[in-house]
Amino acid sequence: MTDRGHEQEIRNDTAVNVAGLLKGATGAVRTYRLVLDRFPLDDELVADDVVGDVRLTRLRDGIIAKVAVEGTVELECARCLREYDERFATAFDEEFRQMVDVRTGIDLLPNGDEDDHTAWIDENHELDLGEVLRQEILVALPMRPDCGERCPGPGVLVVGAAEDAPANRAVDDRLAALALLLGDEMDEIGRGSDPRR
Repeated sequence: MTDRGHEQEIRNDTAVNVAGLLKGATGAVRTYRLVLDRFPLDDELVADDVVGDVRLTRLRDGIIAKVAVEGTVELECARCLREYDERFATAFDEEFRQMVDVRTGIDLLPNGDEDDHTAWIDENHELDLGEVLRQEILVALPMRPDCGERCPGPGVLVVGAAEDAPANRAVDDRLAALALLLGDEMDEIGRGSDPRR
């Protein structure tokens, strides 16, 4: 985290130490500029150039984070199967509860157990936006990615020199093995006859 004048920035990290804010009065506020060059979403997806604003407000027993971010994720178009950059924007509020009292060090976890549905400020008084941010970005992405109006449609490639593949037939390379299995039926379809007869 850097501090330039009155502007604080969280760069390439999602955690911020909030001990000072927790010692402040209820209603105290801290604002940050969040900048993430790369932010992993899962095993295959990564968000790039994530930027946004984070506003942290002190509550009686925790902190509420108000976050608004935008960025880019490389997705595979559901129609043409080509990769393209999908812009996203998302905004959310999330309440974070204290695990340990900042002044006394007393454990504040109910029965000593972390609730899976609660966001926590850890024992080092760090608030980590990472998991909530990851989930919100994933929800903001389209369920059926589409590269747009200029999408060329399903990609068509010529099958390589397979023994049984008819010459000059254009077949999506992902379906080439299936085309070889269909053999004569594909020939009839290619000639315009109905293979169901």
